[in-house]
Amino acid sequence: MFGSLDILRMAQSFAVHAATRQQAIAQNVANADTPGYRARDAVPFAVYWADVEARGAISSRDAIREDAHPLSVSPDGNTVTLEHEMMRAVEARQQHEMALGIYSMTRDLMRATLGR
Repeated sequence: MFGSLDILRMAQSFAVHAATRQQAIAQNVANADTPGYRARDAVPFAVYWADVEARGAISSRDAIREDAHPLSVSPDGNTVTLEHEMMRAVEARQQHEMALGIYSMTRDLMRATLGR
């Protein structure tokens, strides 16, 4: 019955994806004043999950890519918008909280199934 808990694997990947996205956001904020810096973001979770399923793991280097459609470009070529990065940070936090919620619900379900 508990031989394959795919939901836990997916929740773990969801949390790792959120952390990877937060890493990209932190790099963007740190380079907000760097001339020519191009904003980056994590690949969508569907792409990330497909790579995890196919290869078993994905490095953060492969999971972060340049933002193909930046909201704005400053005169020095920088594409980071701090307001947009703040919105992305909130999305990443919500994604991480959802992954933790899935862990918690699965744990509670397993405890109820085992009678504890």
